[in-house]
Amino acid sequence: MRHCNFAMRHGDACVTYLENYQVLSSRDLNETRVLLADLNSIDSLDLIERPALFNVAVRGTALGDLQVLHSSFGDCRIQLRTPESDNDALFMIIPTEGGGTVEHKGQDYTISTRRGLIRDMRMPLFADEDRFACLGVRLPKDILAKHCRMLLGNDGTAMDPGFEISLDLDSAQGRHVCNTLNYIAQALDGPLHGLDNVIVLNGLQDLLLTNILMMLPNSCSELLHGQPKSNAVPHYVKRAREYIHAHAHTAITLETLVQHAGCGYRTLQTAFSAAYGISPMAYLKSVRLNQAHKDLLDEENGSSVAEIAMKWGFTHAGRFSQSYARQFGVLPSETLRKRQ
Repeated sequence: MRHCNFAMRHGDACVTYLENYQVLSSRDLNETRVLLADLNSIDSLDLIERPALFNVAVRGTALGDLQVLHSSFGDCRIQLRTPESDNDALFMIIPTEGGGTVEHKGQDYTISTRRGLIRDMRMPLFADEDRFACLGVRLPKDILAKHCRMLLGNDGTAMDPGFEISLDLDSAQGRHVCNTLNYIAQALDGPLHGLDNVIVLNGLQDLLLTNILMMLPNSCSELLHGQPKSNAVPHYVKRAREYIHAHAHTAITLETLVQHAGCGYRTLQTAFSAAYGISPMAYLKSVRLNQAHKDLLDEENGSSVAEIAMKWGFTHAGRFSQSYARQFGVLPSETLRKRQ
């Protein structure tokens, strides 16, 4: 079943989501009730206004500590309920088709391709949905809190970023998060399918968590958007730079980088920009491009351009070529020919 992409909902293009990660596919309501009870703690599911074309499909995959899902229910109207649980996580819902209403934490919310929702999985939820499909991501609260501390550089401070339940997907911030999640879902289903590359996967998890915390209103927004403290000194940058050069061949996340730098990421980013004119992660990308350049020039290295790009964490051949050409003034294929 195909669903219109929320990022292009005003156009004619349609996309599919996570086609290679099917978890559940059924036209049988009773079978679906049993499977969803185990999968997502849904304790009731009913069809409204029969006859209806019920055709549920759930697809999902892990992204580090997170879980990315796409669910669709067909050309029908359903009602579902989830009970209280001990699942200490949030679940971000980005509708890709249809809409409905949700009762959560004692209030009613509208959901559509223009308005999403962040639910607390510990609290019960009742939803009435019509022709509904959505992308979603499970966000463990401890992982969110850990990433928030990393961004702020407050390793010893308790952080519990509480989010507004309703998401404005027409706002610039909402669209940015939508497009980021869409990009990640398409990458997982495309060039990253079956790829066990922790450099890339950890980078995508960092990207999504950072965008969610920085773009969506939450209880830590003022701290995250406040002026960085002036405690960044050159040795922080030096430590981070040395770590990047020594470990560019491994997975370097924002968390590991700030741990070795000894400050928060915003502080490190400000100091790096002052020293080199680019962010730490852009510097890391430049270092990896330099290493790929050396491999392409190495006469004893029989690897192809694609193999060398993948080795250094570049999964998209076109973007690798563009970045490489900007840095070295030639295409990687031209560099490769020089050694032949």
